[in-house]
Amino acid sequence: MKFTLIFKVPSSAGQLPVPLAASMDDEKDASGELERYKGQAKKIMRQTTTTSPSPCTIEAGAYSFHYVVVDAPNSSTGAKICFLTLAEKGCPRRLAFDYLDDLQKEFIQLHGQQIDNVERPYKFITFDTFIQKTKKLYTDTRANRNHIKMMSEDLRDIQGIMTKNIQDVLGRGEKLETVTNRSSQLSAETRRFKNKATSLYRELLLRQWAPIAVVVSVVGLLLYIFWR
Repeated sequence: MKFTLIFKVPSSAGQLPVPLAASMDDEKDASGELERYKGQAKKIMRQTTTTSPSPCTIEAGAYSFHYVVVDAPNSSTGAKICFLTLAEKGCPRRLAFDYLDDLQKEFIQLHGQQIDNVERPYKFITFDTFIQKTKKLYTDTRANRNHIKMMSEDLRDIQGIMTKNIQDVLGRGEKLETVTNRSSQLSAETRRFKNKATSLYRELLLRQWAPIAVVVSVVGLLLYIFWR
């Protein structure tokens, strides 16, 4: 697991997510690749809501983001917590979600009751100690092999995990803005068309009935003069 982020999901519109804990860098990132993925993780964090699909995998090139959203225990505000990790694309999804499940159980046990009152970012940054220990367990060659064997013997499936593409997720805000702008333009054009159509209809009626009205007026005038 290359990177892990735990954050409080906004419970209502207008609220911002609050990062609670994250894994500290323990690898050199000379190419800046990890920082780029961290930037994507923050964008995912800002777009995650209480109704986001969970569990979910977001494919991002050579890596994939995996996350789960769970209820904070005994929360009076309906708070939810998201556990997100970045893993190589070849990593079995079941392995990644088992890793998140272990983090979730420990974090909920230690800090689950405090989520409603959290305002300061990374209040539980010391949880990184457990993250690193669990990460080492899951990346150990022997443990990894045994775990994969156990997964292959388990009858439970991962078909219920939603899969998305990073471009679709990160482009959602831009697409929504584009749709909104186009909708506004279409509404304005519709109003202009309606006004123009009304004006043309009135002009057509005037052209159609004006000569008849003149003839009727002349005939009426002549009859009045004749019978007076």
